[in-house]
Amino acid sequence: MIFQQSCKSPVAPPQPPSEAPKTESGAKQEKLTESKSTKAEPDQAPKISPETRPKETLPESVGGAPERELASPKLNYDTVLLARVAAPPAHAGWLYRKDRQNRIIGFEFSNRGGNRILSHRYDIGKNLLFTRDFQFRFDDRARQDIHLFISDWAPSRDKQFRLSEIMNSIMLFFPRNNLPAISVSGERYVVTLPTGEQVEFDAKTLEVLAGVFAESEVDLNPDRKARKFPGINYLGKNVTVRADARGIDPRIGTTATIATGTPAADCQGPACNQCQVPSKDLWHQGGPVRFKFSTDAGFDRYLLSRCGFAIPRSGPAITALPRQ
Repeated sequence: MIFQQSCKSPVAPPQPPSEAPKTESGAKQEKLTESKSTKAEPDQAPKISPETRPKETLPESVGGAPERELASPKLNYDTVLLARVAAPPAHAGWLYRKDRQNRIIGFEFSNRGGNRILSHRYDIGKNLLFTRDFQFRFDDRARQDIHLFISDWAPSRDKQFRLSEIMNSIMLFFPRNNLPAISVSGERYVVTLPTGEQVEFDAKTLEVLAGVFAESEVDLNPDRKARKFPGINYLGKNVTVRADARGIDPRIGTTATIATGTPAADCQGPACNQCQVPSKDLWHQGGPVRFKFSTDAGFDRYLLSRCGFAIPRSGPAITALPRQ
């Protein structure tokens, strides 16, 4: 099912879940799964059954290498969000983003509760905006600004949801060999990261099930100052950049952590392959907030000089997914 909506802002933080384009009038539909075939008429050739019909390859399921190094220096507000859904309650579906050249430049989805990660359920009618949002972006299909933006929504003591209290995190993964992609595998959605590593999500609840992410519960502490940032930890062997902020863009005026894999919390020193740097070293702080290093070679030089380690050169392009 496809629903179309022009988006006013192509950059994080994303709009509140209540603005998702699922209630637009005159919407178009496109399903992830094919409908069952009907019995053929005597004078017609038999129809291919769903079991033997070739699988459709969705455009957002094909990542491929970045098509350019630099993203546009201009900030455009003309992207469009479309919804890809299946017959409920089997799959939750996802949104995918297109630019005016009809190119896929991102996709996103939300855990809306009723599960181990988020016990409370989203209900827009009751102004209950409980979600954990995942937004994968790659503007202009360029290497420069490939990132994952995660937001946790929780209410204050007065049970109100405020933009100023959303817990936001941004994550970048290196090397940036390919554009992120999402595909369906049975009852799971498989997301391929820029490194080629994969993460599996439950297709119904959007909980992390396997791969190079470990997930912990959304922190519902009513004290916003004590609330933790989104509990998504990277378990792979490559390099990540992460920055966090409450209610604002975590790329501006913050401190970012660069690490290889996930060092232990008490790890210190060069052997940990971890360092913290001002966000202004990594992102432009005015205009379009782009990552400053459009090539991995340029970021690698910065890593060596600033942190004393580099992007790993060896290892498999694809990380095998453990099964539960």
